[in-house]
Amino acid sequence: MSFSNVKNLIRKDLSLLLHPTAIMFFVLACGMMFIPVYPRIVGFFYVLIAIMNIFTLDVQGRDHEFSGLLPVQKRESVLARVLTVSLYELTLLVLTVPCAFLASRFISNTGLENAAGMRINITLYALVLLGYAVYNIIVIPGAYHKQFKVQFRSFLGMLAFSVVSFGIENLVCRPHGGKLFLNGTSRAELLRQLPILLGALAVFVIVNAIAYFIASRRYENAEI
Repeated sequence: MSFSNVKNLIRKDLSLLLHPTAIMFFVLACGMMFIPVYPRIVGFFYVLIAIMNIFTLDVQGRDHEFSGLLPVQKRESVLARVLTVSLYELTLLVLTVPCAFLASRFISNTGLENAAGMRINITLYALVLLGYAVYNIIVIPGAYHKQFKVQFRSFLGMLAFSVVSFGIENLVCRPHGGKLFLNGTSRAELLRQLPILLGALAVFVIVNAIAYFIASRRYENAEI
């Protein structure tokens, strides 16, 4: 496998398949951090629409057929697609960190509690990573299925993201009046949340690796 090929294929995906409106979802996610009473995972949810557009443009432009004719291995094309999707998701998380820090200080000064969901903390990012992992394992392998239905698969992925992220969020912020350390924002509580984030990141990497192996096997067996 050539990492130079993978890098060029990622550039191809970003140039041809990433819709310009995808930047808007970065802005939305960052801006929603500053809404005092709001389920903040919603901001991260919108990014899934941009990813759905990647696969929609893939089908419309017959990108699988085009990539199959390039002097690259099929598994390199699949790896590039997995990395493109993962990098987009992780980039959003990184970009929202400074906004989350500023918003947390701003909201704490107002004295408002987020009755609509979790506080801004490390656990929130862990839940988003888990949600993205579930979405990717549903959508990415499906993209290399002969009867790939973009909207249907994406809807299932979005539903799974909602069930996982919003479901676990309510288990964190509702019991004991939201006083669990998982919903805390103090320095001690944030330090206790770090292992959870690392565990979620490990799950994200492992699940994406599984998605890659399933998708690459399907693409290798596909007739172009």
